[in-house]
Amino acid sequence: MGRQAVAVCLLALALGGCQFGSDSGNAEFIRDADTICQRHEQQISRIPQPQTFLRDFAVYMQRVVPIARSQIGELRALDAPEDVSADFGRMLTLMDEQLDAWAAAGDAAYAGNDAEAQARYEQSAEPGGEAQRIAGEIGFFSCARPEG
Repeated sequence: MGRQAVAVCLLALALGGCQFGSDSGNAEFIRDADTICQRHEQQISRIPQPQTFLRDFAVYMQRVVPIARSQIGELRALDAPEDVSADFGRMLTLMDEQLDAWAAAGDAAYAGNDAEAQARYEQSAEPGGEAQRIAGEIGFFSCARPEG
């Protein structure tokens, strides 16, 4: 097993989500999902951070949201093990909610509506935080890190 796979499994063991033997499908699922998340995180990290809230933020969201939606699409294509399937589905739904709020915030910023942009972005915190919590419980590493 490579270093990354060992690290993911050790993290998952600590969280109670990965065991040897019959749960090897969970370890593979976690590795595959984290690989997807890590690849998309790298793409997003190459986008310059906004320097001003309205215009730069709007452009940033216009670039980040499609990458994050692609990530969710790839995650949805994974076959989640039965014991985490419901939680994984809930996590993806929450990620969609977060991205919807990000997109709305970006649109409001682009239109010059600072108050609405800030309010929409703040709305993303609740589903985003809950998605991260669930991701951590499943045993993800990259997929459990905060975004945005």
